[in-house]
Amino acid sequence: MKPTTKIVILSVGLGLILWLTDASLDHYIFQTGSFLDVLILDVPSRGLCTRALILICFIMFGIVGARLLTLQKKAELKLATALEFQQQLVNAIPVPVFYKDLAYLYTGCNKSFTDFFGFSSEDLIGKGVADLVPKEIADVCQENDADLVKKAGVQIDEFDLQHISKGRRHVLFHKATFHNPDGKVSGLIGTMLDITERTAAEKKQETLTLELQEALNKVKTLSGFLPICASCHKVRADHPHGNQIEDYVQKHPQTELNHRICPDCMRKLYPDFAEDMGDT
Repeated sequence: MKPTTKIVILSVGLGLILWLTDASLDHYIFQTGSFLDVLILDVPSRGLCTRALILICFIMFGIVGARLLTLQKKAELKLATALEFQQQLVNAIPVPVFYKDLAYLYTGCNKSFTDFFGFSSEDLIGKGVADLVPKEIADVCQENDADLVKKAGVQIDEFDLQHISKGRRHVLFHKATFHNPDGKVSGLIGTMLDITERTAAEKKQETLTLELQEALNKVKTLSGFLPICASCHKVRADHPHGNQIEDYVQKHPQTELNHRICPDCMRKLYPDFAEDMGDT
């Protein structure tokens, strides 16, 4: 039997019980006639109207109560459906999401969050960050949460946390306050973004950049070797830079000098050797 039907039957029953009670008082206490007479056959019109009015009031009360109960059940079902949809929506988010109250205790989370720490959502509710992470990190998180609630806004932090199955991960926390309809802060909501791979890629990129810079410096150093004639101290004519050594070194301070004899000085100083070498 439906609860609404029970309420109506109960109301009718209470009305009839009052009717019987009134008749019983007239018969057994006031001795105004037989029980059947005082119940219905010989009841003054005023008393009968009073009893009928009371019965009608109880019936109406039952109907209204049943209607209110029906509306309440519909509202509860609608609210439960909305909450279930909200939880499914949050669980579909591929990053951990959590909520905290003004005591900085968890009031809810999604599946990605429980999968990260290995807690069920039921076990997590009512716990604090100290129940999830080491004390040194928990203390910093607690201070940051207090500062965020005090200032009301957005806060971003980075920590190294232990994943239940993946080991140590570098995590980016993005937290923000949420408010009551009156505008007062009622808690905070946050997400956790695993940026371990991104951080590793950035470090690798920095390493490659340093290695490339070092290689470029070596190439620059090697390209700075300049053939200088040991006799006339000029850059060899067959080198792209044929200007005087002082001018070239002034423009290229990283240049290293490689002393040789230019072809002209070779023919002048060692004509026989230059001839044998083919004027090289």
